[in-house]
Amino acid sequence: MTHRDPPTAPTGTLGPVVAGEPVTEPVTRVPGRFGPTLDRAFDPRSNSVNALRLGLAGLVLLSHTLKLHGGTDPLGRLTGGFVDIGTMAVDGFFALSGFLIVGSYLNSPSTGRYLWRRGLRILPGFWVCLLVTAFVLLPIAQLLEFGTLAGYPLTGEMSALSYLLDNSALFIRQFEVAGLLGGEPVNGSLYTLFYEFLCYLGVAALGVAGLLRRRTWPLLAVAALVWLFVVSQLLTGAALYEGSSTLSIAVRFGAMFLAGAVAHRLAPRIPVGRAGGAVAVVLLAQAVVLAILAGGDPQGTLAYLVVAPPAVAYLVLLLGSRPELRRIGARRDLSYGLYVYAWPVQILLIVAGAAAWPVALYGAASLAIALLMAWASWTWVEAPALRLKSWSPRGPAGRRRPPPGSR
Repeated sequence: MTHRDPPTAPTGTLGPVVAGEPVTEPVTRVPGRFGPTLDRAFDPRSNSVNALRLGLAGLVLLSHTLKLHGGTDPLGRLTGGFVDIGTMAVDGFFALSGFLIVGSYLNSPSTGRYLWRRGLRILPGFWVCLLVTAFVLLPIAQLLEFGTLAGYPLTGEMSALSYLLDNSALFIRQFEVAGLLGGEPVNGSLYTLFYEFLCYLGVAALGVAGLLRRRTWPLLAVAALVWLFVVSQLLTGAALYEGSSTLSIAVRFGAMFLAGAVAHRLAPRIPVGRAGGAVAVVLLAQAVVLAILAGGDPQGTLAYLVVAPPAVAYLVLLLGSRPELRRIGARRDLSYGLYVYAWPVQILLIVAGAAAWPVALYGAASLAIALLMAWASWTWVEAPALRLKSWSPRGPAGRRRPPPGSR
């Protein structure tokens, strides 16, 4: 199979959800003129990050509810679809991830342990989602559409099995299965996980090169290069940006991730408070206006990326550092499961006739079923996988096992 452009509205603007790890030691909150600095405001033991991720996943589901039901995302209607509620939520995921993942690397005893933990967070849930899709959800779609499993495209080109195998390496090469779902993508959310993992690898590369732990300038330099590339493409017709879907996606998500990563390194110098939040909201609104004025894609997206990344990063970190919603997701983080299962659930409901339902009923049913599947994913896949984060071949704590007969 060959790679095809990722789905566009209304068929997919989802993004990743990544579990965070401690970023700093807990510290006393010290108010300043513009609020406490970010390193003091963000307490890894008392924050609203899980609640924020769940809320962002809910915004993505809301955006898709409106579009898949035959309507439009209101923000997307203004911008032409390339910046809407769903894509802005995705941007928030990446910015938050940049902050948390740099912290994850700095708190990991080795690069290998860091990559092991990052793989455990994404891959088991992803692989099980592919299996559930190929052998449970797609057969249900076959029954709903044709009333029989006879002729189910299990093998061959563009089949359920090729969907499973071709996408198993995280890079989504096959979006549809022949003859099912009316040609809609089976899961329009999963393609962003590849770019998320690329960001993980980028952090690891900087760390291995010794350019992350005690230095801020390498991240600033990378972020500046990405920004200069965006500006140059905006001014020169976007030939390189538009010529490769992989590059264009990587630039957008990478810019957001880098904004969060830079915020982590500059945390002692960044005050977080209402005044800063108001400035960030104004900047984000300006980015949307610039996108509208620039016209269609890719110029609109490029104009948005010139301004939006630091504003998005500031807002998600301001909200995530708040302690009020710390209990949400503290025991069960359903955000990743909600992300990976919401799209196929919504497509199946449309196949079942939900397009004729009131949009509110369709959205509520989608959310309820997707949350149930997210709970199952967390309980039986994600949480058991995360319990292995300290595993090593020498034993759970990395201790060398005694040779046989030594005791």
